[in-house]
Amino acid sequence: MNQNNRFLKFTIGDDDKKIVRKFLVQHKFSSSQLHNLKNKGGQIFVNHKQRHFNYPLKKGDQILIVLNTEEPSDLIEPMPGKVDVVFEDDYLLVVNKPPGIASLPAKAKDSKTMANVVKSYLIDKKENSSIHLVTRLDRNTSGLMVFAKTSYAHSLLDRILHTEDFKKFYLAMVYGQVSPEKGLIDLPIGIDPKAFYMRNIDHDLGKPSQTLYETVEKFDDASLLKLKLLTGRTHQIRVHLTAIGHPIIGDDMYSKKIDPRMDRQALHCYCLEIVHPVTKKLLKLTAPLPKDMVMLKSVLRGEKNG
Repeated sequence: MNQNNRFLKFTIGDDDKKIVRKFLVQHKFSSSQLHNLKNKGGQIFVNHKQRHFNYPLKKGDQILIVLNTEEPSDLIEPMPGKVDVVFEDDYLLVVNKPPGIASLPAKAKDSKTMANVVKSYLIDKKENSSIHLVTRLDRNTSGLMVFAKTSYAHSLLDRILHTEDFKKFYLAMVYGQVSPEKGLIDLPIGIDPKAFYMRNIDHDLGKPSQTLYETVEKFDDASLLKLKLLTGRTHQIRVHLTAIGHPIIGDDMYSKKIDPRMDRQALHCYCLEIVHPVTKKLLKLTAPLPKDMVMLKSVLRGEKNG
């Protein structure tokens, strides 16, 4: 069993809190993680000696935190399947999700999802198979998804998820040519009162939502856009692009039309830039356009083999 991600090492500096509990809170341990550390087998060592939460610290002290082992939930059943790993270490797993598979199981459904497949993958590697999904994608959106390997790494990622330390970039092919060619869509998004599974622009009850867009390529009657999410609302890109009159090709839910050229929304999470929550190194991760979007781009360009 790979135990590396259970061990966290710190050196006390001038600006660090000087009581163990306060130090841990300063370093983003949640109340539930403190509870687990205390009551479910976690350990705290200061200068190689086991200590308690109220132990006083001084500059230069070496702290070793041994996280408690996690018990995987039975709600997500492991299911074998292909996992396209883009990045992996002791704390994170980033995968390239194909279109047509959901991120998480829905209630009362036992169909295969990325969570099921990743759980099977982690079990095969004899690692902790608790599922900590950091980012999710719609079933018919492809691209990069992030899983954390521990609850602590998950909480650290959640804290930076909608900051400049965690940037998410998408590519979308939309109807028409967008004017201006780049800009900010700043429109609040709420639940569609006519269909709970859809979202719409709601200036009264909607949550603030912002999407940056830039035209990458123009076609006769379509555009390839690069988008950056500043917030993370359900269906945000799809709703925002529809709202400005340029729905995503193939997105029949919001465009209200079937397009024979694309049997799903032409939307792909192609790039993530993440400041690693533990190592603090900048990760720049990319996933190439899937085949169906490559083919659509050829069709839009009017290429013979499109």
